[in-house]
Amino acid sequence: MDLTNSLAKTIYLAHLDPEGKRAPQLLLDHLRQVSRLAKEFAPTPEMKAAARQCGLLHDVGKYSADFQNYLLGKKHGRVDHSTAGAQLLAGNGNLTSSMEAFCIAGHHAGLSDLGSPTDLPGENTFSARMKKKVPDCSAWQQELEAPKPVQGIEQAISDFQSQGQMDFIGCGLWLRMLYSCLVDGDFLDTEAYMQGGAVQRGGFASLEQLHERFFSALEEKGFFHPQNALNRKRCEILQRCIQKGKDKEDRIYTLTVPTGGGKTISAFAWALEKARTCGKQHIIYVIPYTSIIEQTADILRSYLGEENVIEHHSQVEYEDKDEKMDPRRLATENWDAPVIVTTNVQFFESLFANRSSRCRKLHNVANSILLFDEAQMFPVEYMIPVLRSLEALVRHFSCSALLCSATQPRLDQFLQGKPQELMEDIPGLYNFFKRTQLVNEGLLSYDQVAEALDAQPQSLCICLTKGEAREIASRIRGEYLYLSTNLCPAHRQQVIHAMKEKLKRGEPCRVVSTSIISVGVDIDFPVVYVEENGVDALIQGAGRCNREGKRKAEDSLVHIFATENSRKSHFLEQERQSTHMVEQKFPDLAAPEAIAKYFDWLYHAKDAILDKKKIVELSGNGKYATIGQQFKLIEDHTKNVLIPWNEEAQEIVQQLQYGIRTRQLLRKAGRYMVSVWSQNGPQPGLYEQMLTDGVTEALDEQMAVLRDLSVYKEATGLTYQAEEGRGLFS
Repeated sequence: MDLTNSLAKTIYLAHLDPEGKRAPQLLLDHLRQVSRLAKEFAPTPEMKAAARQCGLLHDVGKYSADFQNYLLGKKHGRVDHSTAGAQLLAGNGNLTSSMEAFCIAGHHAGLSDLGSPTDLPGENTFSARMKKKVPDCSAWQQELEAPKPVQGIEQAISDFQSQGQMDFIGCGLWLRMLYSCLVDGDFLDTEAYMQGGAVQRGGFASLEQLHERFFSALEEKGFFHPQNALNRKRCEILQRCIQKGKDKEDRIYTLTVPTGGGKTISAFAWALEKARTCGKQHIIYVIPYTSIIEQTADILRSYLGEENVIEHHSQVEYEDKDEKMDPRRLATENWDAPVIVTTNVQFFESLFANRSSRCRKLHNVANSILLFDEAQMFPVEYMIPVLRSLEALVRHFSCSALLCSATQPRLDQFLQGKPQELMEDIPGLYNFFKRTQLVNEGLLSYDQVAEALDAQPQSLCICLTKGEAREIASRIRGEYLYLSTNLCPAHRQQVIHAMKEKLKRGEPCRVVSTSIISVGVDIDFPVVYVEENGVDALIQGAGRCNREGKRKAEDSLVHIFATENSRKSHFLEQERQSTHMVEQKFPDLAAPEAIAKYFDWLYHAKDAILDKKKIVELSGNGKYATIGQQFKLIEDHTKNVLIPWNEEAQEIVQQLQYGIRTRQLLRKAGRYMVSVWSQNGPQPGLYEQMLTDGVTEALDEQMAVLRDLSVYKEATGLTYQAEEGRGLFS
């Protein structure tokens, strides 16, 4: 066939194979297939017709002669094919058509800001796009029926109104869900054509099969036949969670269990039972830090099988082998797997994203069980939009959520309904699992802290900053281990292994660390010093003392101290003030009521910043692109320095210098990187200063290699002009 003259024969193409190995994909076939997939993905009945229509009309701009000539190589420069379908619907003037148009306009470039009627063509808003002159694509009428108004969406959107107030966070999530159905359908059908047929995705066990496998493993490991008082209490918690998993109502639940109570296993048992009871499709386990995600994923894999737990975060990469796409890697793109383990950053930023690659997974979040570990770590500066999005998922998209924590905050004030607690006697649980005694030592000098650590053969000190940790460590007379993010991850792993071996063998082991040791590191010291902080952080630090409960609580002291520097610092000032208020009222900081009161006072003190980026206001103004840019849980002002720490790291440096940038290589390089503060301007950051001084050499705009190896110490890692006060959370 002569494709050059095919336009006259009304043959319109969607895609060509770049290698010419297969016939072109017909445009009508693509539109029908995306329409079918989008409708299938729609998480609510009233969304299905809108999703179907979005799929049918998303590429009508490809009916233009300009696009067909571009596809055939007869016209250079890109041709806008997204705007035409949006304009076709926007002209109808109703809410449903406008939402469909919004999704179609952004199916490649991302959801834009709504803009205003005064916006001019050429501006980067939806309103401006609707005024843009596009190539004639009226030929769509030869193959497609005219769009018809879709019923039901107005009622669905009105459900987001309560007591006269519109939930704009929920409305925005509804729009992104519709967008997700369209773009995932588009991605999948295009992928199927380019790969010569639908790529084999999935192949995972069903949640019903995983339920059977998980509970069989619990039986084999003796969870239901405890032999001592500690395991009997853990079994009670587990059985209670299983029982509560039979509740058929979708809502927000809480699980408040002290450290050592078996929270991870019990929470997942609840999730599997709840998924079976309510017919859910996915379990999504959300964790605050990448440093603990691998540990949780490994625990779940030991019960469910290696292939059935998908990690999705910045430090994981599944490799495609033998030119076959790994289903686990494909599952991270759109979460079409039964069990996903991810981070707060990945989960919540996806809920507020505007780019197609981040949003395509959202329809698979609907009808899911959502587990949130360490719920007290929800980002305070985004607390209101985060919790409103969670409520919208539960109320409108058939999700059930479980907030797990040993230091559970009271979130009722931010929610329309009170979360339901799974446990009955929380004070009784805390009394049973009480393993330490907190003692406030007041103001101590670095020398005094070092002397106290020296006096014990095995002791741990947790500091607020990397600088203070180094100062205290340098004053210890004997051997010590130091842990912070000034050590590259591979080096930290080595230090943690050495630490565990010393403790196991009963050898002297004195450790000075930042709070990096408080989460995700299962370690047990007889004596712990923790620099004054928020109550939750103090209790997390205390969790490194007498972790196995082998000593009496009164013999396992956790010493809280302050230094002159920390008292002068404004870092965590409101956390410390709230802690002091709790100390004055409650004799035991770790008591459940003390913890709840701490968070009440903290949230009151931070009231002005609970929606610091004004996400609710931006949602009400339809500024979806702006929200996507602003909603960042981690404001990353760092760049990476690659440390040639061992032979593998040195080989990686050589490959990067040769210009190799594969995802696999960059992931390996991440094990040898230290993040360094970066800032341009009259006062450059440490990263820029190191480049200027010749200590490092740039590999690209975001990464440099360390050249002066004398500034990376085996004991304390990167020491060049240390960033005082920058290591607060690491």
